[in-house]
Amino acid sequence: MQREATAGRTGTLPDGPLRNGNPRGDPNLAPRCGAKTRTGCPCRSPAMANGRCRMHGGASTGPITEDGLARLRAARTKHGFYGAESQAALRRTDAFIAETRALLARHSIEARQADPAAPRGGKRS
Repeated sequence: MQREATAGRTGTLPDGPLRNGNPRGDPNLAPRCGAKTRTGCPCRSPAMANGRCRMHGGASTGPITEDGLARLRAARTKHGFYGAESQAALRRTDAFIAETRALLARHSIEARQADPAAPRGGKRS
């Protein structure tokens, strides 16, 4: 496979697959995405098997089969963060924090009413 000399390079390029195992070829001949970009022009990135580039391939439609749905459920609940027990614990913690803040605010108001001349924070000496 002979190539023309370009920018001081002479000789031939090696034949065979690339180092990553992909076949050699001219990337300029790859089909283009063609999706409408924000500038209004068609996208010029090389297309994947679905006809769009990696940026315009579209969001996944998600698993369709029962097996795929089961894998999704197992993957999403692996750490337990989204489980019912974890969510209940989070609600209890949020309620405790809200209750504590309300108690502190009530105590602060009562303290101000009892002694209006008392200092209310600021610099400590």
